[in-house]
Amino acid sequence: MAIQVEFKQSGKTVQWDDSLDSILDLAQANGIEIDSDCEAGICGTCKVRLLSGKVDMEAEDGLENEDIEQNMILTCVAVPLTDISLEA
Repeated sequence: MAIQVEFKQSGKTVQWDDSLDSILDLAQANGIEIDSDCEAGICGTCKVRLLSGKVDMEAEDGLENEDIEQNMILTCVAVPLTDISLEA
């Protein structure tokens, strides 16, 4: 099943590529700019709001409780489990 990733602000929807490590990698491969720094889920620079769908994150260190309540994800360590829409 092909998973679709919608980047709302960029106006792009792309298919998830299983060869990539993260949503951040997918964004960069498709010319979508998301700020990043540590790329290990620690600094929080790459966080964006998940508007719909589900992701798996291997780390959440870069998220505060308020971020989690606002449905923010760390794109550098997140992979989609379903079709998703992001505020990016």
